[in-house]
Amino acid sequence: MTATLPSDLRDVFARCTVAELVTIDGRGRPVAHSVVPAYRPGGPCIDVADGAPEVEDPHVALLFADDGPMVLVQGTAQLEGVLHVRPERVYAWASSDPDAEPRLFDAHLEEVRSGHNEEPQIGHAEPEGGAGLWDERLDGMDFALLACVGPDGFPFAARLGIAPDPRGGVVRLPRLPVGMPVEPGPACLHATAHGPRVHGDLVTGPDGWSLVPHAVLDA
Repeated sequence: MTATLPSDLRDVFARCTVAELVTIDGRGRPVAHSVVPAYRPGGPCIDVADGAPEVEDPHVALLFADDGPMVLVQGTAQLEGVLHVRPERVYAWASSDPDAEPRLFDAHLEEVRSGHNEEPQIGHAEPEGGAGLWDERLDGMDFALLACVGPDGFPFAARLGIAPDPRGGVVRLPRLPVGMPVEPGPACLHATAHGPRVHGDLVTGPDGWSLVPHAVLDA
């Protein structure tokens, strides 16, 4: 699929030295990992050699958000010494503006003009529930990767602004990118390559979407 993508997206894959790989664990929860991607122009896959985790579910996502357009690759993973990610669908936002409509390219449809995934829905894990567990490391976070599992079974991730609310015990998500398929359920926040990884539930209420943290782990 990558050979048919616009050159600006292929350039992102080639120059980025760090990406966020999102996998799905055995309980259906998304898990974000900072990894080193490798891409050969025109190649069928994007490889992950350094930092590749074990993959329990072949549905994965790679987020490139360091420089230029934010690009999300949803694909299927195969481990053969290194982790090969074969793109099935690519979202590209022209800027960091969450109100911008993404370009969407599909391996089966080439380009989907609507900018929204049109694959069948298969459902995902329900919210864990329970009260939030606050950690002081959340207080200073202002941007993070947010990862969830879409209704088609693929992880979805984007980098966005966040607003920690210690009194409310939640991390508020003021503006979600257009096209992000948020539903109540498990989610993951990852600050940076060296920041904490937060697992919890996506919930919605009168003030919009937020994440209830259940665990804050070292990256």
